[in-house]
Amino acid sequence: MPVEGVLPVIPTPFRDGKFDQESFERFLEHMLDGVDGFTLLGSTGEAPSLTTAERQQIAAAVLELTPREKTVVVGITHTSLGEALELARHAEANGAAALLCASPFYFANTAEGILAFLTRIDAAIGIELVLYDNPAATKTVLGADDVVRWSRELEHLRSVKLTDHDLRKIEAWHEAGLSVLAGDDPILFRYLAAGVDGAMVIAPCVFPDAFRETWARVRNGDLAGAQAVFSAEIAPFLHVFGIGDEIATTKALLADIGVFASAEVLPPLLPASDDRRVLLRNAYDLGREKTDARRAREGARV
Repeated sequence: MPVEGVLPVIPTPFRDGKFDQESFERFLEHMLDGVDGFTLLGSTGEAPSLTTAERQQIAAAVLELTPREKTVVVGITHTSLGEALELARHAEANGAAALLCASPFYFANTAEGILAFLTRIDAAIGIELVLYDNPAATKTVLGADDVVRWSRELEHLRSVKLTDHDLRKIEAWHEAGLSVLAGDDPILFRYLAAGVDGAMVIAPCVFPDAFRETWARVRNGDLAGAQAVFSAEIAPFLHVFGIGDEIATTKALLADIGVFASAEVLPPLLPASDDRRVLLRNAYDLGREKTDARRAREGARV
């Protein structure tokens, strides 16, 4: 089945360079009620800064901790096909529902080269393969028609995470029967309004209740109501969490509210500054205040 629903990309908690399982357990408590699952070890999870062994260790621990009814998508993007295959087989063996894979990001890509890379992965797996369309990181703009063609040749490719801002791809991929997932927080509501089938972004793991309500209203056809919730409860945070430094800022906020024990990031990333942390916490508190007020109003009507 194609991958759909609210599946936030999540940061990986670290302490002294090691995976912090206790913080991750608190993170699950913070977000799981409001999401359909999550996406592990993508860009937000700092996968490019980890060894294959570290990625496998984290994937195994997280999959063991996560209730089976939740969908876990594991990132396997790598410049080495062999390492990507090893990550894919390991994730599937440990219970992942799907794999997220972008095109390799060092050598110049061609459509046929990417297809050759994906064909080897597709042949090695028995679970869903989500193509990660991320031109900023891969320096590759995927053609909508190329992706449609690949999906007809690859058994497990039925879903695409769209980080590109060319929203015309959504209609083209829907017409081909593909599921499309929102992939970039700064234009998140535009993806929702364009009719995506799910979301692989950061916002839902920070504001699970508010995003769940937003998503429910979008799915029920109440776009104006969804925008009202999104604008009041989520957008203040997105205005200050940044483009390119969202990993550090999200970790800073999660540490500030007591979910993560540390805001530590791996080199070459740098932590958020103290003044940025103040803005983040102010935005979070503002959003939470609006969420609490909405829920109080809803409770009064029951």
